[in-house]
Amino acid sequence: MNQKSAFASFNLFIFAFCFFLAACDSAPGTQQAFQATLQPTQAANAPVYTTTPTLTPSLTLTPSLTHTLTLTPTLTLTPTATATLTLTPTLTPSPTLTPSPVPTQPLWTLTPAANKGAAAFVNAPAVFQLAQGWSCEDFPCEDDLEGWLSRIRVPTGYTVEHVGKLPGQPMQIVYGPDGALYATVLENGTRDGAVYRMDDTGSSERYSDTLVSPLGLAFQPGTDVLYVTARVEVNTGGALYRIPEGGGEPQPIITDLPCCYSLVDNQPNGLTFGPDGYLYMGVGSLTDHVESLTPRTKPFADILPDEAAILRIQPHTGTIEVYASGIRNPYDLTFDAAGQLYATDNGLITGPGDRILAVDEGAHYGWPYWRTRGCEDCPISPSKVTISPDLLTLPDFSLPRGITAYTGQQFPSNTFNNLFVALWNGTTNAQRIVRIDPQDPRFGQEGYAPEPFVTGLIRPVDVTVAPDGSLVIADFIYGHIWRVRYIG
Repeated sequence: MNQKSAFASFNLFIFAFCFFLAACDSAPGTQQAFQATLQPTQAANAPVYTTTPTLTPSLTLTPSLTHTLTLTPTLTLTPTATATLTLTPTLTPSPTLTPSPVPTQPLWTLTPAANKGAAAFVNAPAVFQLAQGWSCEDFPCEDDLEGWLSRIRVPTGYTVEHVGKLPGQPMQIVYGPDGALYATVLENGTRDGAVYRMDDTGSSERYSDTLVSPLGLAFQPGTDVLYVTARVEVNTGGALYRIPEGGGEPQPIITDLPCCYSLVDNQPNGLTFGPDGYLYMGVGSLTDHVESLTPRTKPFADILPDEAAILRIQPHTGTIEVYASGIRNPYDLTFDAAGQLYATDNGLITGPGDRILAVDEGAHYGWPYWRTRGCEDCPISPSKVTISPDLLTLPDFSLPRGITAYTGQQFPSNTFNNLFVALWNGTTNAQRIVRIDPQDPRFGQEGYAPEPFVTGLIRPVDVTVAPDGSLVIADFIYGHIWRVRYIG
């Protein structure tokens, strides 16, 4: 082999090796996780975020020696004393691949909020107005803001104001990292809708493309990444979507979640991020009391593993695990400053089962084993199932929807970590926001009822804490958004 040929062979080897490196670097197993576009902020009254790195295996290149054959000339002698050439093998090193761990994008974890609110203030509950004599008979008309502000009542020491009006029926609301209010909204009296963004002037605009039955929404802490629950089709396919930065077309993340018991209920519901950086989701049941489609041959329907449960999802990988089960229709979720998870649960269509739960990992909360709640058609509880109790059982048909734990600084300090719950239905015990102190020793005692905090609403569907510490409420019927402030 002459010098020119040897040099060409060496160049060919280098080119092949570089091509091999490029191919390995783009392998599916090494795809980078979704990157957030905003750095964490520490606005006034906002929680502080810290990073917690997680490790996943990835391929990197390290050299090691393997045996390959190359041909080099050596000189030997024959009996005729003339020189001839023969070939003998020699060893040269070549690179191989070995796996080694490298860090991937970390989850943002939440530092608990501190109780630095106003001085403690014990208020009387909100009063009630008669549902008659208003501009539209039972209620003020849609645009009669003066009538609404006169009708809506809050406790002494608080005041209520109008924030804005969404162009449809809001389902849930949340504040984004930009300080704007985001809402899932049903449009034109249908089950189709979108995410809307409302600025501090009360003006709103469409933020996402169309979704089928959009409901829960949550921003990943420290980012502008928005997750939304919805359906793939009107009557099937529970889904989790991600809305890209600036809005637009929803990106499907999971599209095979349990769904749907009815046109309007029991699907992937409320979302919230936990202090561990994971996404938590409530998923409703596919039946009311596991009624069978073939009762003559099978007394009860099967329950899917992810059905009637609260799921915990790793947002970077989509890995799903069941956090708690036995919850018929967990509509909304919230964490308090101590890391305790709470949920609202909607009961049977016959009424029993409306409740508030303090949710613990691995616990079972009883559905569908509700014989003790008066459901004669429900199955008997298996002996191997340990049922955890309700935090608070609510009146039948009150339909608790949105829930938030107050972790702001604007209200009195004795309301810190209190729960504010939207009771949706048009019954004598609902159509209001109630306040619940989870440490109240009166729980379970006869006659206990949560404190009416905002009354005079039509169908309050969600409640959240604004960046300034005020309490913000969405009313379903006209799309009005109301704000409650403490004035002392």
